[in-house]
Amino acid sequence: MPQDTMKNLKETLVPVTMITDINKSAAEKLIALQTEYMTDLFNIGLAQMQALSSVREPKDVFELQIKFFKKFDEKLASITEKEVTVLTETKEQLMNIIEKNISGMSDMYGMADAGKLMQYAQEKIEETINISAHKQNGGSNKTANTRKSA
Repeated sequence: MPQDTMKNLKETLVPVTMITDINKSAAEKLIALQTEYMTDLFNIGLAQMQALSSVREPKDVFELQIKFFKKFDEKLASITEKEVTVLTETKEQLMNIIEKNISGMSDMYGMADAGKLMQYAQEKIEETINISAHKQNGGSNKTANTRKSA
């Protein structure tokens, strides 16, 4: 009996373990990217200071600064793109696990309407965002009043 309970518990916690592993992997990748970025930023800045120390003309200083910021911008864009890719992949993996386990729960725990509940919640969130955006743009309260009367 205790072995069966432990086996059931382990089976139940498999998704949690998978999510933990995915998050750990994503964090490691993001930390590596940030470390790479900070190292490159330091090296680019050091090279920039060395180049500026040998320049005498203001025009040359200005050109070196432009080159520095272009290089800096390229590196930042590259790292940002890599980070977004990591985060997107992580999100997809997590959503697959969640969807797989929620669909399995519907029969087991009487959560057949979980999808409808999530959809309803998403619609209400979008509705609230639209109303807030409308108010911020100087719109009238007409939309909010129409919603309240419904």
